[in-house]
Amino acid sequence: MAVTLAQLIREARIRRGNMTQGELGRSVGTSMENITAIENGRNRQPSPELISGLSQTLDLAVEDIYAAIAGKLNRLPWEKIGDLDLLDPELELMFRQVDDQLEGEARDRVKSFIRFTLDDERRKRRQEKKGKQAPDKSSAGGQDGKENRE
Repeated sequence: MAVTLAQLIREARIRRGNMTQGELGRSVGTSMENITAIENGRNRQPSPELISGLSQTLDLAVEDIYAAIAGKLNRLPWEKIGDLDLLDPELELMFRQVDDQLEGEARDRVKSFIRFTLDDERRKRRQEKKGKQAPDKSSAGGQDGKENRE
């Protein structure tokens, strides 16, 4: 089943940290009502300017947006196994099995949970790296200061 423009934009917006329709509209330069119309399938042919803004704001390839409009997008772009950067082979196998064994809303919910978990883990790792880098810089600066005084 092809991914619709409505599904693509809604899912991409939610992936951006639960961005609201109003926030997306302001960022793209359109109204919340227009975003709502797109997500509800009432506006299936947004202008090229709007498509460009959605692409930039939601970090979507323009080609994927046009493929969704044409009914040719078969997967959400971030659901491609290679793009998920699954470092754990068991997790990759589980993700593939979800595609094979579940359909509809159940599959979407499980995949959303997997994406949430992966995003949460990546966020934690980034915070840990930032936390480790900050003390290293300050301690290095302190050592330099001592060496310069001695």
